[in-house]
Amino acid sequence: MAAQPDNVQSLTEQLEGFLERPSSYVDSIDAAARHRLCQAARKVSFATEATGDSVHRVIHSSLQLPLARIGVEKRIFELLSKRDGSTMTNAKLAKRLLRYYQSMGMISQLADDEYGPNNVTKALATTGGQSGIGYYFEMVNQTFNALPQFLRETGYKNPTNPNNCPWQLGHLTDQSPFAWLQSHPEMREFFLPWMAHQRDGLPTIFDVVDFQQELGQNTDSSTILFVDMGGALGHQCIALKQRNPGLPGRIVLQEQAHMIEQVRVNPLPGFEGIEAEVHDFFTPQPLKGARAYYLRNIFHDFPNDKCVEILRNLKPAMTSESVVLIDEMVFPERDVHWRATQLDMSMMTCLAATERSESEWRVLIDEAGFKIVKIWKYTQAIHDSVIVVVPK
Repeated sequence: MAAQPDNVQSLTEQLEGFLERPSSYVDSIDAAARHRLCQAARKVSFATEATGDSVHRVIHSSLQLPLARIGVEKRIFELLSKRDGSTMTNAKLAKRLLRYYQSMGMISQLADDEYGPNNVTKALATTGGQSGIGYYFEMVNQTFNALPQFLRETGYKNPTNPNNCPWQLGHLTDQSPFAWLQSHPEMREFFLPWMAHQRDGLPTIFDVVDFQQELGQNTDSSTILFVDMGGALGHQCIALKQRNPGLPGRIVLQEQAHMIEQVRVNPLPGFEGIEAEVHDFFTPQPLKGARAYYLRNIFHDFPNDKCVEILRNLKPAMTSESVVLIDEMVFPERDVHWRATQLDMSMMTCLAATERSESEWRVLIDEAGFKIVKIWKYTQAIHDSVIVVVPK
């Protein structure tokens, strides 16, 4: 039955009432209800767009990132957020920028030439917001722009070679992203904070896995509890230690030499008591018999053959008490979240790599000579999961 005009009018009035005081509603619901509401509102917005609005939204979507980059560089979002509701008046260029930001929901307009912060403003002013905008603008956006040309030139084949993918075309280089980052150390000011903050506000593995109960029974100070392979600055090691302060055993961060040097010179707060060692996960694992070998967002950087190589180099180090914890997205077969699909496109364009569905994970893990024991899903929004695997 077709919707009646009165029903549409009533719904519109309810939405307008909601928008007068959104925090009073959002702050009173849990994360699952908030996710459901956000998804429904997003779909309503798309479903009610006029044809011209849909076209203009898509063709101008590339404006948001460079304009946001300007907002970060000029500290517009930060200053508005710190004033927390006060107004800001500016000259001609600033007026044009602010006018754009309010039209995209990045800030709120309070009156003529008066602007203030909203929840989006505050998000963009965080460390995660600022570093993510810098990282995507300076490093990733070029690969997105190169994708159409790359696919045309390769016959629209799925990219699988990390040495020949849109990254090289977009950056006019023959280097991989990791080698390029080594030769452009100034980019680490965006890359490293973004890696640490990209999942801010979401649950973590330790919200669903009781490590002590599952893997920490009958340990002593010599037990290797947790080996974080390719764990950057050690955020997950610190999180494990803080969640299990009395659990005896060794927690070890493994990374490349330049990262371990940074950890030793300038460790994160809470790193005390955690070991740090240089290791290349494409070589045999030197630490034998750990309870958990943990790889977070590692496999999505590589095609299957490289992931198989990592697992096969790990296998000889494992005992009957060992498991591998693969902390990655596990895509459902339908209704994949937009944040997850965007990250999949980033993996494809930068690394010729991929996010995977459960069936794709099972094929990869079986090929490496392992089997899945269980899968713990810990975010509904972007399908983050812990895949527990052991040798077959």
